[in-house]
Amino acid sequence: MRSALALVLVVVLAALMMAGVSQLPPPGEADQAVHRHVAANYLADGVEEGGTGNRVTAVLLDYRALDTYGEVVVIFAALIAVLLVRSAGGPRTQPPPRRVPVSPVVDQVIRLMTPFIALFALFMIIEGHVLPGGGFQGGVVLGALMILLSLALGPDRLRGALHTGALFWLRAVAPLAFTVSALAGLGLVGWWFALPEPGWMREFALVLLELAIGFGGAAALTGFFLSLEEDIHR
Repeated sequence: MRSALALVLVVVLAALMMAGVSQLPPPGEADQAVHRHVAANYLADGVEEGGTGNRVTAVLLDYRALDTYGEVVVIFAALIAVLLVRSAGGPRTQPPPRRVPVSPVVDQVIRLMTPFIALFALFMIIEGHVLPGGGFQGGVVLGALMILLSLALGPDRLRGALHTGALFWLRAVAPLAFTVSALAGLGLVGWWFALPEPGWMREFALVLLELAIGFGGAAALTGFFLSLEEDIHR
């Protein structure tokens, strides 16, 4: 019964999505409204209205802040779903696979490059509002670094180095920061996700949001890997 309901839900959602996609204009047509009005306005006024030198950041954190909020909520919800599925699994009936030792060369390269990769990821996150990069890209680099460290040091040592409570809140920091931003904009300016006027306060708010996205995404990726790895070897 549950499988039938799940199948019906998937079919209904797929039909709705296909119906929406069928209403989209053909890609590449230059006379569509999105190219003549929306994109042109982003290019012409994105720097001034967004209060940042990076038009991509202006789109993500200003024009389409609600969409970005949905993205970080989806990432967090996916992590919660993985953790719930893993916790609902039954006992293992087969012995866990043997861990393959990491090559000493790879191990030393990872240890040597770790501070440089971490610094690069932090640079991408902090400077993402004015340069190419941003919280999503920097968070992916930082999360990949955590996975590399788990391969070099072992997942148990990585879990020991990460504070469980801090990791829990880091996973939720992105949706929480966007919720605070939405409420602050509503209270201070009068509409959701509104940012302060261009200046140091807006730049500070953008950096905070980028940091929340970056560290939240990195914590989510680390959580995905550690949870799946533990499930394989339990």
